[in-house]
Amino acid sequence: MDLAASAGDVHGGYFSIDRKKVGSKTVETFKDTRGDTKADDDTYSLIMRDKEKLLSLETPLKFIFSHSALKEGWDNPNVFQICTLREMGTERERRQTIGRGLRLCVNRDGLRLRGFDPNTLTVIATEDYTQFARNLQEEIAKDMGIPFMTVEPHQFAAIPVMGADGTTTPMGVDRSKELWDYLHSESYVNANGKIQDSLKKALKNGPFTVPEAFAAH
Repeated sequence: MDLAASAGDVHGGYFSIDRKKVGSKTVETFKDTRGDTKADDDTYSLIMRDKEKLLSLETPLKFIFSHSALKEGWDNPNVFQICTLREMGTERERRQTIGRGLRLCVNRDGLRLRGFDPNTLTVIATEDYTQFARNLQEEIAKDMGIPFMTVEPHQFAAIPVMGADGTTTPMGVDRSKELWDYLHSESYVNANGKIQDSLKKALKNGPFTVPEAFAAH
């Protein structure tokens, strides 16, 4: 939490012009923030143009409010929470919005960071995303050829293992199978490799242990 910045400095908004047909006339239902005041102008520039400045830790802005910035065309890799204030009518709109938070984040040097710890997206939604998430997972699994939430016996084979002489080699298929057999024996995965709730609970709350031969890896 940024206790050094005032509440007024940590949030800003950008609301583009939204036109709606009413009879034979076209009316504006949302007013564009650009140009109304200098503060509006500065906020628009920061959110929509000055990505490097927006990503800087020196910039106090933490919360962005908008009804359209998360659609196509807005590319900020460091989005970690998305709060929707209305139901999204179409699958495409959901994908566009959630997609803003599914990019690999970057550090202050602009380098991509990998791993789940820095790249976890939290969505606070006004609707049930269960079916949407399931469809998205199934589509990704189909495109990548990897079953979702499933661990295959060879899946640990590429994990680097450092030998006594300091050289690093892949774990290999045989040892990967040994680790998979352990997970199966502990009921962390079923016979088809499907991840069980027991593994999720062990990873989240502990304890989760592996045989000593694999602990260092």
